[in-house]
Amino acid sequence: MMIFVFMKLKITVILIIGFILIAGHPFYVSVMEVEYDAKSREVGISIKTFPDDMEETLRMSTGKKVDIGTNDKVTIGKLMDQYIQQHVSIAIDNQQKAMYYLGYEIDKEGLWMYFSIPSQKRFRNLEITSDLMYEYRPEQTNIIHMRIAGKEKSYRLTPPTKKIIFNYSAD
Repeated sequence: MMIFVFMKLKITVILIIGFILIAGHPFYVSVMEVEYDAKSREVGISIKTFPDDMEETLRMSTGKKVDIGTNDKVTIGKLMDQYIQQHVSIAIDNQQKAMYYLGYEIDKEGLWMYFSIPSQKRFRNLEITSDLMYEYRPEQTNIIHMRIAGKEKSYRLTPPTKKIIFNYSAD
């Protein structure tokens, strides 16, 4: 009987220590998906991150408390758009392009933000500069998935790296 109690206590202690170690070492990541639709001639950009990380980033950036889940969606959208516009830029064939904010949604544990670059003819390269949430956490990782003209490529950006260039030859 005493061995059973000791084993149960040992398993409980191991589980508690494991939980503390996992909770004490969180990861900070965003995922950007960039896709070109030749029919609509539009570049679609989706950015996914954790809502609490974006709230804290916006608080640091604006000095205001932000609650993405409960505050006015229009106001929060404007704050996110301003932040993204300051920290993400896209150049197509070496020409800087404006990204248009479409909206955001919360999906389970993630926050999705949507942007578009309309009216794009065929192009040969796309350059992304991003230091998204680098000021929030120095261990921030930004993953970028590109899908253009049937070619796919993924990139990983960590501070201080901010830029990737996706080249392909148009058929």
